[in-house]
Amino acid sequence: MKNGIIAIYLAAGKSSRMGTNKLSLPLPTFTIGNSSLQTALSSSLLEHVLVVTKKEDSLDWIDPSLFCFPYSSQWTHVVCDDAERGQAHSLKRGILAAMSENPKGMMILLADQPYLSRATINELVTTYINDSDQKDFVAASYDGIPRPPVIFSPRVIPNLMKLQGDVGARKLFHELEGIYVEFPYAQEFYDIDTKEDYERVIGGEWR
Repeated sequence: MKNGIIAIYLAAGKSSRMGTNKLSLPLPTFTIGNSSLQTALSSSLLEHVLVVTKKEDSLDWIDPSLFCFPYSSQWTHVVCDDAERGQAHSLKRGILAAMSENPKGMMILLADQPYLSRATINELVTTYINDSDQKDFVAASYDGIPRPPVIFSPRVIPNLMKLQGDVGARKLFHELEGIYVEFPYAQEFYDIDTKEDYERVIGGEWR
């Protein structure tokens, strides 16, 4: 085991606000969906990455290189049969898969945050390993607002498994004890939900 941190990469969204599968949309280097997956796989501090998708996903947004060794041994595809019911159900499917690995922590990553850096992932993992003995989670923060990624302790799995519908784990922050790590760069947490978001990214207007 490295640090025993399993990443749950949530890639089962409906892309309803985009009107097309946003994970397949190209960026200068990779697709939206592949970008932060590649970053997560490049982290030496994550034990394994569970890529949670809806059942009809062809995974065509994932670069072919990630299906080859050594990357192929670092991630597992997890199908969520009820992904259409909302993000909470994809999250719970990922948690169930992570539990079989007896994780020391579970990092929740979103597939539509393509500019997340390896340094941010590693800082959150390091903080969790060193400072979270009595805490339920370690979350990223920008401008004083909690944002994904977040690492949850296995002891809060019962809380996470109670989530329903199209809500994320952030809903639980007010009832749990956590650590917030402030980061200085807005672009790390920019998520692409709409055509306007995508056009701003391609045009460089958001930087």
